[in-house]
Amino acid sequence: MLLKVIYILVILIVLVLSLTVLANSMTKPLGRDEQMYCTGGVLLAQGKMIYRDFSYVAQMPYHPLLYAALYKLLNTSHYLLTGRLLSVVCDILVMVCIVGIYRYVFRPFEISGVLFGLAGAILYVFNPSVDYANGFAWNNDVIILCVAVCFWLFISTDFKRQSKYWRVAGIGALLTLATCMRITTALVQLLFFIFLLVKGGESIKQKFKTILPFLIASAVVLIWPIWLIVQAPRAFILDVFLIQILNSEWLHKIGLVHNKFTLIYNSLTEPGYLALIVIAVYLCVVVFLQRRRLAISDKADMLLAALLPLAFFVIALGLPRIWRQHLAAPVPFLIIGAAYPLLYLRKLVHKTGLGRHFKIAAVLAALSIFIAVAFYPVVLYRIPLLLRPQSWTAIELHKISEDIAEKTKDPKLILTLAPLYALEGGCDIYPEFSAGSFIYRVANFMTDSDRAVTHSVGPKTLRELLEKTPPSAVILGVEMEFLEEGLFEAVVEPDRQKWEKKEYENGPIVYFKR
Repeated sequence: MLLKVIYILVILIVLVLSLTVLANSMTKPLGRDEQMYCTGGVLLAQGKMIYRDFSYVAQMPYHPLLYAALYKLLNTSHYLLTGRLLSVVCDILVMVCIVGIYRYVFRPFEISGVLFGLAGAILYVFNPSVDYANGFAWNNDVIILCVAVCFWLFISTDFKRQSKYWRVAGIGALLTLATCMRITTALVQLLFFIFLLVKGGESIKQKFKTILPFLIASAVVLIWPIWLIVQAPRAFILDVFLIQILNSEWLHKIGLVHNKFTLIYNSLTEPGYLALIVIAVYLCVVVFLQRRRLAISDKADMLLAALLPLAFFVIALGLPRIWRQHLAAPVPFLIIGAAYPLLYLRKLVHKTGLGRHFKIAAVLAALSIFIAVAFYPVVLYRIPLLLRPQSWTAIELHKISEDIAEKTKDPKLILTLAPLYALEGGCDIYPEFSAGSFIYRVANFMTDSDRAVTHSVGPKTLRELLEKTPPSAVILGVEMEFLEEGLFEAVVEPDRQKWEKKEYENGPIVYFKR
């Protein structure tokens, strides 16, 4: 009876947490990165080829392919809304994974496992870095989900049964999919590969037989990205690596980068994050001191759980520049990593009756929830905004886009650094601006041949493009003013009487050709 009550409580709390996740996503301001991610999906859905026909900066191709499939399947032009709802679904499933992993790890003590899993889901949602990073139409949420599912598959696989081959193949496919969304996830994939070898069997033959489905599944998932790269190898190198480096240098030059130490310190010392760090440190110290009393049977699982958050920290630190969202990735795995130390402390209570350390850990978890909620209540405050869908960012954008399309004359070709405002209304954009401002702001530092290969244009070459194909409208007021000055001067400034100006509330400034 008690277990049923607890499960009902868990379902109700997870539903409330799901509402907070949805509210967070729907009320976030439009992000610069979302312009590129969603536009990539739109252009793929139109039959264009990524890298060869348009640029997609710093990222691998599977995420826009996922968007393209959704846009086609749903037959929708609500591109931003679809992308954000996908992230919401992924975030809810990450919560389910946290609860499910704890429940599986705590099989002998189901009530403890479910309660700790629920605590982990709450700490995940109320973490400031997670709240900042999640809910955008970008690839962060789906990558975290892929890795969390892979960890659940790994720990629940019986490596003595034939079913292990399908599970190992699933791990390989999901991790390769994640790596082909964001290339830095390759470090996590390598980590899983090593641990699959460790648990694969006693002999080299057994290990190879176990890891073979992982390799085959990875190879199958890699076929499409490799085919794309072969079609346009130079464009791929320029998009994924060179333009990323140029953007880093540009951001440093204008002073828009964070000091790594300062950002990490500020993020980790926020109450919700700091509480997780305190719990992790306490559990590590206690497990080390009590190691002789603890009968640790799942050493590989426990070690992988401990190394996953470390891997995501290493990825964040290894990037040319670090942003706050990069420090959100370790959070769910810090939470998951605590499951095994808590389990063994619980077993110690059952075996010896020594429950002091387990009780302290439980109190710390309860205090952490209180601190996380008390210091970041905005997560709950957003829920009433769900009752006003007309104010959601994606809905407002779509409404503005439709109005822009209605007022734009044929051929409805729009010049803008924010392509979603054109695409959601059914207008066309210049392929040179498919990545928003990411290439435009550094294209002057590229050679003519590199600009031709990547279908890009910069302030110096903008007029040449517009002379060949003049726009029907210009959308401004969405990027840094000095970046948009060139667009205004090239199109509107020479003859302002030809253009009608409209300023949208909470939106862009648009110049329509009369």
